[in-house]
Amino acid sequence: MTVTTQFTQQSPMTAAKASATAVATKEWSIKASPVVGRSKNKIRSVIAGLDLSQTKSDKPLINLGLGDPTVFGLHDPPKVAIEAMQDALIGGNANGYVPGTGLKEACQAVADYHKRWDGVDYAAEDVTLTHGTSHALDMCFSVMASPEHNVLIPRPGFPAYGTLLGNVGCEVREYEVLADREWECDLEAMEQQIDENTAFILITNPSNPCGNNMTPQHLQDIVNIAERHRVPIIADEIYGHMHWSEWPFVPLASLAKSAPVLTLSGLSKRFLLPGWRFGWIALHDSLNVAGAIRNGLHAWGNRFMGPNTLVQKSLGRILSETPDSWYDEVTRKLEYNAQLAYSNLSIIPGLYCTFPTAAMYLLLGVDIKHFPEFPSDVEFCSALVQEQNLFCIPGESFSIANHMRLVLAAPSNVLQDSCERLREFCAKHYVA
Repeated sequence: MTVTTQFTQQSPMTAAKASATAVATKEWSIKASPVVGRSKNKIRSVIAGLDLSQTKSDKPLINLGLGDPTVFGLHDPPKVAIEAMQDALIGGNANGYVPGTGLKEACQAVADYHKRWDGVDYAAEDVTLTHGTSHALDMCFSVMASPEHNVLIPRPGFPAYGTLLGNVGCEVREYEVLADREWECDLEAMEQQIDENTAFILITNPSNPCGNNMTPQHLQDIVNIAERHRVPIIADEIYGHMHWSEWPFVPLASLAKSAPVLTLSGLSKRFLLPGWRFGWIALHDSLNVAGAIRNGLHAWGNRFMGPNTLVQKSLGRILSETPDSWYDEVTRKLEYNAQLAYSNLSIIPGLYCTFPTAAMYLLLGVDIKHFPEFPSDVEFCSALVQEQNLFCIPGESFSIANHMRLVLAAPSNVLQDSCERLREFCAKHYVA
């Protein structure tokens, strides 16, 4: 018996119709990387939970939430910074690309600045220029940590740390910063969290949001821990030398004998130029054990064509010619505001705080049990905006419950008005 098999070939037109039908019935499914979910800005997320849609107050808005010293015009930036930038612009030699880690002359200017102010020797090759200090943090995190690592950061602390580390995918371990010790680190808890997979310890001094300047002995104790465990330090010192404490500001790199220290700083805070988006990383490595980090920073820097060339060409004059008297004037204004805010707020029933001695913030505690209308600092701050048109950042943004951060870089009359609004608000809602 013979069996005949027939093969039917689809015409190109039929195949095209079938393919079009399949495409038409397929649902869209476009997904973002999981990194996006791990990299949310905590301040923005908390603010999104505030009810800012309406206010019952006819008072003008006072925004003490944004850590930008230019919002209220605290002080003019250094005159030499404006002049140097104008000269760089008019001179016409700052319009092109530059090396990814920065012009050598600009890197040397940073090295000279830290030699003068910190007493630490750097070569130009130890410096990597960045698009602001947040970019510096991102570079350090990307170069130094990977998913198999853990890292130590402060709590309360700057929210961008967690946001940027979300992109790395490593384990984030938080060590406590203690209010009853004037915001010093819990050294015992810090040391207990270190193991063979710890990539770095991050120290913020002076602190955002705590507004403190750590004592020299406490900083030395931190360095001793890092050196015992052979763990490098990232020193976020963007508020370096902005202090009025009884003790000096001491750079961590000046204390290290063996531990590599990556010092992060820039123009945004001390020089009152946040919009210029200019920062840097200075690597202090006395034993030459951090060559992989140095090479990694150079490689990572060359992913882009370096930060703003106009600022790089101006940097030598900005860092060397800004008068000491200018720094002193800015510090005096911040100290006066710190004293004003502390003397007014520390006596309001239901509120408490330690005297801020550095940076430009006061972290204000709310004894929430005396304000039963509000389950947390988020609801407290939301009601404060609605009733008094006064905006402060809830402590939840900084991983500390029942607090809020106030910026001290406002004129004294604005801060006085803010304190009076807080007094009225607390008097209305306080329950003994």
